[in-house]
Amino acid sequence: MPTELSMPLNAKKRVYDKGDRRLKHVNTKPSPAFEIVNGNPKRVIGKCPSGMTSTLLDTLVNEAIAPYDLPAGAAFHKRLYVIHEGAIYEAQSSDHGKSYHGYPYKGKLSSGLIERLREMARFKKCSDEYERWVDSHIQRHGR
Repeated sequence: MPTELSMPLNAKKRVYDKGDRRLKHVNTKPSPAFEIVNGNPKRVIGKCPSGMTSTLLDTLVNEAIAPYDLPAGAAFHKRLYVIHEGAIYEAQSSDHGKSYHGYPYKGKLSSGLIERLREMARFKKCSDEYERWVDSHIQRHGR
């Protein structure tokens, strides 16, 4: 079990960038939420809790883990995952790994990633909340 959540010593520090015009993940409520787009339950947008500071967001993006090892020749992971207060957040890069933006995640995750995130939840002492999140919002996919 990890003793701390941090990037490897040789890793470059990640930067969180909400983006000036990126408003679709903004929520006015104090907890994460989901919004269905145009009445289609397959199109869901994760809304971040209000009050998340830039310091917290930077910390979370640097704690985030990749769903798989980086393929040979690839320079960055497009998506990363992290736990905050039991909720799973996905961070995504739109500028080739220079920065990431994040949002609450609902959807399919591999069993291996679910287990790695479970370890993070244990470390962060939010296992019960994490298990409720997985039961409510995550579909196990693959191994």
